[in-house]
Amino acid sequence: SQLYQQYSEVVQNQEILRQCRSDTLSSGSPLPSPPPARRPLPPLPAIPHPNSLIHSNSLSNISTLSAPVGSSLRPPSPRLSISLSQSPTLWQDLPGVRNSRELSELNEDQRRLQEVRFEVVTSEASYCKSLDIVVGHFLKSKQLGALLTAQDKTWLFSRLVDVRAVSHSFLLKLEEQVEKDIMHFTVCDIIMHYCPRFRSVYVPYLTNQSYQDKTYQRLMAECPGFRRVVENLERNPVCQRLPLRSFLVLPFQRITRLKLLVQNIVKRTAPNTMEDAQAIKALKLLEKIIQESNDSITQMKSIESLVSLSSKVDFECRTLPLISQSRRLVREGAVAEMRDFALKETERNIYMHLFNDYLLLSLQKEWLSLLLYFPTIRGGRFTVINYAPTTDIRVENCRVKLHSLQKNLFRLHLSPQRALLLCTESQSDKLRWISGLSRPHPEVDYSAAQDVAQVQCIKAFVAQQPDEITLEKADVLLVHQQSSDGWVEGTRLSDRLRGWAPDSHLETIVSERARKRNLLDTQKITNAAATY
Repeated sequence: SQLYQQYSEVVQNQEILRQCRSDTLSSGSPLPSPPPARRPLPPLPAIPHPNSLIHSNSLSNISTLSAPVGSSLRPPSPRLSISLSQSPTLWQDLPGVRNSRELSELNEDQRRLQEVRFEVVTSEASYCKSLDIVVGHFLKSKQLGALLTAQDKTWLFSRLVDVRAVSHSFLLKLEEQVEKDIMHFTVCDIIMHYCPRFRSVYVPYLTNQSYQDKTYQRLMAECPGFRRVVENLERNPVCQRLPLRSFLVLPFQRITRLKLLVQNIVKRTAPNTMEDAQAIKALKLLEKIIQESNDSITQMKSIESLVSLSSKVDFECRTLPLISQSRRLVREGAVAEMRDFALKETERNIYMHLFNDYLLLSLQKEWLSLLLYFPTIRGGRFTVINYAPTTDIRVENCRVKLHSLQKNLFRLHLSPQRALLLCTESQSDKLRWISGLSRPHPEVDYSAAQDVAQVQCIKAFVAQQPDEITLEKADVLLVHQQSSDGWVEGTRLSDRLRGWAPDSHLETIVSERARKRNLLDTQKITNAAATY
């Protein structure tokens, strides 16, 4: 039977093929499902490990949730002749549907709508099966438990037991809904009802991500016994050759996938109907959960970085209090200031911290000479020589030749009287600084974007810098600009988030039909959300 990781791999590959072959295949044509592959997970970002964790993430805090019924103990739905715990199938292939006279009375759009609704059910069944494995096989492993402290166990597994309990309850309600009316069942009303419970378990779990990642890295590097036990557990046939980390990231993938499925339901539901209103409300509730989780993660990381930075900063100018709940890092890095040729030093290395409200310009004596060539180096102290609110900043691109060499130059105006000519080592660095300093960006007009390039993600990418965007396979970006050294800035159509990603993970969508469909779908979702 199929696990959620395998389901996810198949549907992502199908969507990539659909974008590539849209001119030759109708949107309803079946695509071959490639066999699930075990892909290496992307590298984890380096995040400072905390000394403590909020109590709400404790594994012991599960008394408010009933224990889930194991999928192997729950009998298949009597009217679903193919059990949802088995390999997923199409709704129209169910005997109860295939043999119904009503099937021939449904048009193609109505059939596709029911298929998307049924995918919510079948994918939730796969998800529950994978959660059963990570809880029963890994979390409850006596060998693994003997190696973990209570704190490490909390950081590593967070509220996974709670997530599993809610998911099993959700699946049971979905199955009951299908049983009541296999031809015309809906799912968005149930999703709406469960969103408060989703929020209570997903927000703490997703917020714990950085602690989970760091704990896993530390244990794998420093505890040979942990590595040995985990690898032994992963070899068990129940895992189907999938690693522990692929199970730990399931809630991140599921809540996002559920939102995409509801988006597909909105696209196919007749407007101004009760089903349409339910689908849009469910979509908004899911988006709110995801946004709250992202905001919580960002705030936690921002406070940690601000506390760390404040301990390493001296002010040559008037002091600016750094730690603020609302302050977010947009971009940081080293640049070279091109100075007056009459001065002894015609270039000066500067380190810039760009926040959502202020820009800091600093000198970093111990490390700055290396930062331009090794930007990942961190260390030393900063001496802030100037800062300015982002509302006062203006930036402009410079296309000039200096000393007969093409330089990546841009001019930074800190005030009407103060401007700096800055240089970066790569074109992507220059474009990323200009983009970051030009925030907020204008809202995208999708109705006027027919001629704008689109790319899709063909290899998952994990953002390493604040101005980058994490991508899953099949994510589609509307391209704003591309550097000559392999970076693309774009807006993801599914959630309108903007960021940079390497073009080695992307593929241009050449099909005009696919690009038009992507824009129309985005417009419909945007307009529908504004209606209610």
